[in-house]
Amino acid sequence: MNRAQRRKKPQKSRRPRGEAGRSRPTARVNQSIAGAAKDNVVSIIGQGRVPERALEIAVSAFFLADHLTRRFEAEQELPHPVACQEGCDSCCYNRVELTPPEALLIGHHIAQHSEAEKDLLLAHAARIIEIIAGMGKAESAARRREIPCPLLRNRTCSVYPVRPLMCRAMHGLDRERCAAELRTGSLAGSQYYAHRHEIAASVSAGLREGCRVAGLQSGAFNLTRALHDFFTQENPVERWIMGEEVFGP
Repeated sequence: MNRAQRRKKPQKSRRPRGEAGRSRPTARVNQSIAGAAKDNVVSIIGQGRVPERALEIAVSAFFLADHLTRRFEAEQELPHPVACQEGCDSCCYNRVELTPPEALLIGHHIAQHSEAEKDLLLAHAARIIEIIAGMGKAESAARRREIPCPLLRNRTCSVYPVRPLMCRAMHGLDRERCAAELRTGSLAGSQYYAHRHEIAASVSAGLREGCRVAGLQSGAFNLTRALHDFFTQENPVERWIMGEEVFGP
């Protein structure tokens, strides 16, 4: 990760930024961070197209995003503390997109548990897919209270160590406001720190480009649909690393 650590960091700002009228901020892409993430993908794939390398791609991306976030916040004091605490699940009703490597790692993580957990996930996923069919992003955001993440268990993420980049970026500075916006369906948008979203968006962009260059299925996919695809076909990790398309639109 030394190469990535030397890359340009997000621009510093002592002011939390928020965007009215959005349920999720639109982050810019830092090309230096994206380049580091892309280089990591290419380096990992260069070690061999085996399932272990496919899973390592997402692990590397998560490490990079977490490291850059921690370093940024260690070097610059945040003017307001992040309000997120265990049991705070308002963000877990947002519509999440992720890359194929992230979906593969999460699916692999779930597969290590019981068949009952997998069956519960598929049941939740089928319900969500039915609800969001034909919905645009704005409508699903406004109705997000009806659409909890299929990985949410007792107000806690069941795959927290391997949660997607987008989820790693999500946070708020006012817990009560986050809960109120979820309850009312408001799209006003709470205040947030832009650097967290910039880092996650940049690493994601690098992941997608690295996969594309390596001839692997790339792009951004709906979390629920991607996990449904993972568990309804044979050998998704092996097939993806060999260049097959595993995830549908």
